[in-house]
Amino acid sequence: MRNISRGLKRPYLHTVLRLSLAIFLLISSAAILYATAQNFHAVQILSTRALESTALALSSSAETALRATGNVAGAEIREIFSDRVVAYALIAGKDGKVLFHTNPRLVGSHLSDEGNLRWPSETASGQRIKLRTGLPAYEFNYILHRPDGTAELLRLVLYTTPADRIVSDARRMWWTVGFILIFLWTAGIMLERVFTRHLRLQEELERQNQLAFIGQMTAVLAHEIRNALGSIKGYVQWVHEKLEKPDPKKEGLSVVLLGVERIESLINDLLSFSRKEEYRIEPLDPVYLLREAINSAVPSWKGKMELEAKPGTQAMGDREKLYRVLLNGIRNAIQAMEGDGNLQIVVSPDGRWVKIRIKDTGPGIPADEIPRLFTPFHTTKTEGTGLGLAYSKKVVEGMGGKISLVNREGKTGAVLTIQLPKTREG
Repeated sequence: MRNISRGLKRPYLHTVLRLSLAIFLLISSAAILYATAQNFHAVQILSTRALESTALALSSSAETALRATGNVAGAEIREIFSDRVVAYALIAGKDGKVLFHTNPRLVGSHLSDEGNLRWPSETASGQRIKLRTGLPAYEFNYILHRPDGTAELLRLVLYTTPADRIVSDARRMWWTVGFILIFLWTAGIMLERVFTRHLRLQEELERQNQLAFIGQMTAVLAHEIRNALGSIKGYVQWVHEKLEKPDPKKEGLSVVLLGVERIESLINDLLSFSRKEEYRIEPLDPVYLLREAINSAVPSWKGKMELEAKPGTQAMGDREKLYRVLLNGIRNAIQAMEGDGNLQIVVSPDGRWVKIRIKDTGPGIPADEIPRLFTPFHTTKTEGTGLGLAYSKKVVEGMGGKISLVNREGKTGAVLTIQLPKTREG
C-alpha cells in the first residue's frame, strides 16, 4: 500500500513542482523586466537633468559675467559659450532683437526671422528639439536679469550626443535582459526535464526493487510449494488409479487433482514472473504471431474477430515472449466481453514504432483501477492472479517497447496497445 500511495503522490508532487517553477520563472522575469524598465526610465531622466544642469550652469555663468561687465558681446560671454557641447547661444531683448549670438552675423536680427519668440513663463525652462540639420538638441531658455532691472532672453542650445549615448547604452540593456531571460527560461525548462527524468528513474528503480523483492519471495515460495505439491499430486494420482470407478472417493480425488493442476499453473506463473528474463531480439512478423495466438485463444469463441495489418510490417522483439504477451492480451479481451462481442486487432507502423492494438467491446476499466493495472497481484477478475499484465509489461519493456491499457474513446471497451521498435527495413 505504501508503494501505491507513493505512486499516486509522485504525479501530484511533479505537478506542484512544475507549477512552482513556472511561477518562479514568471515572477523572476516580471521583476527583471520591471527593474530594467525602471532603470532605463531613470537613465532617461538623468540624461535630461544632466543637460539641464549643464545649461543652467552655463546660463548662471553668463549672467554673472554680464552683471560684472555689462557688455553683452564681451569676450567673457563668448568664452563661456565656446564649449563644444554648445550648438549655439543667443541673447535677445523682449522685442526679439538679437543682442548676442555665437554666430556674429546674426547679431541685430530678430528672433521672428528664426521662429516665433518664445518668452519663457518661468525663470528657466528646457525642452528637446531637432536642429535644422536633423541632429537632436536641447533648447534651454533662461531669463537674464540686469542690475537695472531689465530682463533679456538667453537661449542656449546644446548638443545631446553625450547624453543620447548614455541612453543608447542603457537601451542595449534590453538585449542583455532578453538573453538573460532566454537563459533563465532555458535553464528552468532543462531543470524541469532533469527533475522529471529523475522522478521517472526513481520510480522505475523503486518498481524494479519492488519486482526484485517480489521475485525473490515468490521464487522461494513457489519452489517450496511445488515440491510439496508434487508429492501430494503423485500420491493422489496413485490412489486415484487404484480406486474403481463406482467408488465415490474416485470423483472426489478428481476434484483434488483439478485443484492441484490449478495451483501448479499459478506456481508456473509465479516462476515465470520472478525469474530474470533473457531476450533473443530479432526481426519478427507480429501478424504471424497474432494469427497463432488467435487460433489458440478463440477456437470456440462466438464473437466477431477482425485483424487489420499492413503487409510486411516487421518489428524487433523476442518471438516466444511476444507470443505469450499477445496470447494473454487476446484472452483478457475475450474474457472481458464474456463470450460475445467484437474483437479488433490493428497492426500499423508509427514512426520508429510498430503498434499492436487489441480492442474489445467489453464494459471497460473502472477509472480508479487504471493506475494499478500493471501492479503485480492486482486483478479485477474473480479468478485472476494479477500477474498477466505485470509479466507483459516486464517483457515488453525488456524488449525496448511500451505497453498501455486504457478505455476506448467514444466507445465501450478497452484497448491494449503494444509498441515495439520497428526494423530498419520495415
